[in-house]
Amino acid sequence: MKLPRVKNLNLSLVAILIALIFGGISHLHARSAKAKIAPIKGTMEIGFYDLMSDQREVYQAQIMDMDEALLFTLTRKDDAMFVLRGKLDEVIRKRGRVFYDYVPIRYSNPENHKLIFSFIDFLRHNVVWVYPMTVNKKPLVIGQSGMMFLFPLGD
Repeated sequence: MKLPRVKNLNLSLVAILIALIFGGISHLHARSAKAKIAPIKGTMEIGFYDLMSDQREVYQAQIMDMDEALLFTLTRKDDAMFVLRGKLDEVIRKRGRVFYDYVPIRYSNPENHKLIFSFIDFLRHNVVWVYPMTVNKKPLVIGQSGMMFLFPLGD
């Protein structure tokens, strides 16, 4: 009976992961064009929702590029002690896709938010990829779940 919740959660996790990675699209676009004007920084709000248990968790995400990696930090407005900091290291570029491995840096979850734990578990056990491209001179990223994001990020 818990299988539908797991499927919904996994789809949500992939969607959130892609949202994190799209923060690096300008980094990917700049690398592919071999022209990088300035360091890339971006912020956004991401959320997890479990339909079966009616649970919702909202996080503030900050993303910054570092050579061939993306550094990200997640925090919560309602929990000052929560922090998730990690790095997505570029592993390989193959057939237009960029593959990343997750490297944990810091994780503090004193109030035991369960949906974010599933997200971290997903990152630890999967290589994730994005497909960066340019459409009408605007950066676009397509993730492995099929989600598409146009740039720029909010600052």
